[in-house]
This record gives sequence, structure tokens and C-alpha cells, in this order.
Amino acid sequence: MDPANGSGLNTAVERYYDITLDLYEDLWGEHVHHGFWDRGEAPARNGVDRHAATDRLVRELVDYAELPAGTRVFDVGCGIGGPALQLAGPLGCTVEGVTLSARQAARATEKARAAGLSDRARFHQLDALHTEFPDASFGAVWAVESLMHIADRPAFFAEALRLLRPGGILAVATWAVRDGALDPAEQELVRQILIHQVMPDFSSLEEHERLARAAGFTDVATADWSANVANSWDPGFAEIPQYDRGPGVMRDLARERGVDVLRFFHAGPLMKKGFDTGVITYGALRATKPQSDAGPQQ
Repeated sequence: MDPANGSGLNTAVERYYDITLDLYEDLWGEHVHHGFWDRGEAPARNGVDRHAATDRLVRELVDYAELPAGTRVFDVGCGIGGPALQLAGPLGCTVEGVTLSARQAARATEKARAAGLSDRARFHQLDALHTEFPDASFGAVWAVESLMHIADRPAFFAEALRLLRPGGILAVATWAVRDGALDPAEQELVRQILIHQVMPDFSSLEEHERLARAAGFTDVATADWSANVANSWDPGFAEIPQYDRGPGVMRDLARERGVDVLRFFHAGPLMKKGFDTGVITYGALRATKPQSDAGPQQ
């Protein structure tokens, strides 16, 4: 896979989520993203379970970005619709979600129908950087753990600015990498994670902030949530071992879906090591489109 080839990357991401949709939903529930716990909590001892923690991550990003109730939201990388249905339900938002995976879009649509939210949550198989939504269509652009799959991140921030109304909010939660140079062993760990998670590269939280400002956003801020989400990769709590019932199970999955499905299982230990060593980080970004668009900052 050539990260510079946007079409090739999109195809690889689409395939990965098509073949792992049921695995993620079986193990992680409504949300295909990290959970959020208070610092020092251990889920098996004094912390909430994964499902409550993933719900909480959505609430934390809503609060951090000060997302208004009832706003129209563009959901970049909507997955199977977990966050969108939270936004459309309790917050009364209207959500247009996009994903590269046709199976994810179909499953999200099904879940919205079952929840009685089809009028407020719609899902499409689209590239988030190439939609036909007009300028200033949304009050918020929302991206939970999708920006890592986008190779052209300056283009993402430019498109988010285009889609937002003046005063609109950008809310991002993303995997990231520690700012600064990495030693060879750290670089190899990052390389392996990128391969198994079908991502072109990582940016640091600091780089995300710089890109948002360069695109023309104001009131840009980031928060490091690494310690709050790292429990997501605890070997037992991640629940992946329930699928690890010997090489026969893995062979059957690989025959049925192709060897790419094995990336799902290899990623866990790599991500845990990344968080344990501080090489992989995780954070939130919030930003605002100026009331009068003065263009990118120099």
C-alpha cells in the first residue's frame, strides 16, 4: 500500500473495516473507538466497563469542544454509527455520517432505524474529502479516530473549514505520536502499528494544532487523553483473547476473509506497548471557524 496513493489507501481502509465489522461490534459494542476512564481507574477493579467508557469518550469530546445541542454535524469516519446516535439522540443533533466502508454505512443505517433516529442520523459511503455538501453546511465537524486514516491532513482541515458555518466547531479525537524524534526501535514500533491498522502515518498532537491554525481555524486547543484511554488495550479487557482459541480459528478466519483480517488481532499488543512507552499518544482537538473567514494563518 502506497500512502501517497489516496485511492489505494482508501481501498485498503474500506476492505479492513468491511472484513472486521462484526469483530469490532462483537468485542467493542456500539463504538469502534477507545474508551475514556479517570486517571488511575482499572476497569476490572474500580472502573466502568468498555461500553460505558466508549459512551463517555463521546460525552467528553462533546464537553471539551462545547458542541451545542441541536446542531447539524458532519461525522467523518462514522463507523457503525455509535457516536452519531449519541449526538442525534440525547443531544438532538442532525448528523450526516460518512465512511469508506459500505458495510459500516449499512449497519449504521440499520441501527439508526432501530433506534428511531433515521430522520436525524443518515450515513453514506463517501470519502470525507470529496463530498457534494455545499460550503457552510454544518455547525460542527466531528472526527473520532478517523483522521489517522487520512494521508492528506492539511486537506482535511481545509475541507472541515469549508463545510463549517462561521462560528462552527471542529471536534477531533485521534491517535497520535509523541512529538519529536523517535529512536530506531520506536520508529519500528510505529511502523508495525501503521501496517496493522491500515494508516499512512501519525501526526503529533502539536502538529494537529499547527495544521488547524494554518488552515484558518481560531481558538485551537488540544488535550492529551493518553492516560485516560490506554485501558482500551489491556490484554484481558480488550476481550480479543476470546477469539484466540488456537491456530485453527485464525486459519479459518484467514481463509474466509483473507489474511488482512489478522491485523485486527496483531494490533492489540503493539498498541499497548505504544501507550506503555509513551510513543503512541491520544488526544482531543477543538477549534472554531472565524465569524469572518480571513483565510489561513501564515
